[in-house]
Amino acid sequence: MNKFRYYLIANYVIVQVCALIVGYKLWGKGVDVPGVMVQTLEETGVGRNTMPLVLLGLVLVISLALLILIKYGLSSLFYYFTEYGLLFLLIAFILYSLHYNLYLSVIIPGIAVVLRYSLKQFKHISVLILAVGAAAILGSLNIYYVIAFLLLLSLYDVLAVRKTKHMQTIAEDVYEKGSSLIFTFDTKEETFVLGSADIILPSILVVSVFLHYFEIEALSAAEALQFSILGAFLTSVFALVGLLVATRHKEVPALPYASVGILGFFVVEFMRFLVG
Repeated sequence: MNKFRYYLIANYVIVQVCALIVGYKLWGKGVDVPGVMVQTLEETGVGRNTMPLVLLGLVLVISLALLILIKYGLSSLFYYFTEYGLLFLLIAFILYSLHYNLYLSVIIPGIAVVLRYSLKQFKHISVLILAVGAAAILGSLNIYYVIAFLLLLSLYDVLAVRKTKHMQTIAEDVYEKGSSLIFTFDTKEETFVLGSADIILPSILVVSVFLHYFEIEALSAAEALQFSILGAFLTSVFALVGLLVATRHKEVPALPYASVGILGFFVVEFMRFLVG
């Protein structure tokens, strides 16, 4: 196993462990932003079951907007938002939701933004923060919404990305501009690049699986905890194996491979059916 795979595994584990902790704390505190999002969509006449399509549409719109910005040399505007604006908002939201003092909820993300601006070494930490925050928040979506979204996005990757190569255009631009949307690993021979979404999306799945069992009223607290831990572990391992297999191929979309993690959830569901 080369150094890049060790790098991938290390970041994968760090993001998921932190996302599980933050996600559980947010869930335990009753924070449910995705739930509010679903309710808002329903009030506008959009059905609850269309959430995966809404998420896919959001990805497409953001990708198209970024491609337009790249074409006109304005992509730095988007990266400035993710580097500083999104970093600040994400940390502030999590801290405030966990009932931290309002001043700390502003000061701490402010310090993070300053460090991101002034220290080149802080870039990797900011990538981790963005990945953990996204996985922890979106992981509270219903597990079946997450599965449907990952399958739709995987299909999109296979059918569209391979034909248009537009994701490669975005990845190259992100790397050239030094954005926190990718993980980079430098060796003497070459530089390895891994899109943050390839770690964020499986992590959303793992967090969603973990939280899923706490919502099943038929399970006792002990049973819910056991199934949550087992489900998150198997889902994570399956997804990681998929990612490692993807690294053996050049220029292939990693998400379809990482989506193998879905099988981990269904294995645990089958076990629950047998013992239930």
